[in-house]
Amino acid sequence: PRMKTPASEKTAAVMGRIKASYPRIQHILVPLDFSGKSRQALRYAVPLAQKFTAKIHLVHVLPAPGKTELADLPRLKLTVLKRLGEMAVEFLPPRVRAGNAVLVGKPADEILALARRNNIDLIVLTTKGRTGLARALVGSTAESIMRHAPCPVLSVRRR
Repeated sequence: PRMKTPASEKTAAVMGRIKASYPRIQHILVPLDFSGKSRQALRYAVPLAQKFTAKIHLVHVLPAPGKTELADLPRLKLTVLKRLGEMAVEFLPPRVRAGNAVLVGKPADEILALARRNNIDLIVLTTKGRTGLARALVGSTAESIMRHAPCPVLSVRRR
């Protein structure tokens, strides 16, 4: 007669397989729009980065400028890059800091392209939590990123 394997051994075997196949998270991308709410993503990204010894990349996307604002774009990009740097110093421990980027264009498209270029393993972003008509009218950057991201996306609801 065959002996049955105790349930605890089966659980241990399954958990062992899960642990062995832990995802490798080395690069975390956090898009920020400089609202106080977008910083909430950092409350989740920092402990994850520390746990996985990963680096956090901050990104802000400027809307494509009209002809009148085109001349101001280099100065504006520099200002925003400086602000991202200040946020990195304020909110990110030195060991998890990586490069910051200021991009120009449609936020979802630019964030997705950056994630692909930099082999990002996880995107952590805040969502406004709009539903139905409000989301349809506004169009959701977060939703577009979640649908098309080359990696997992952690969505933090704004409170």
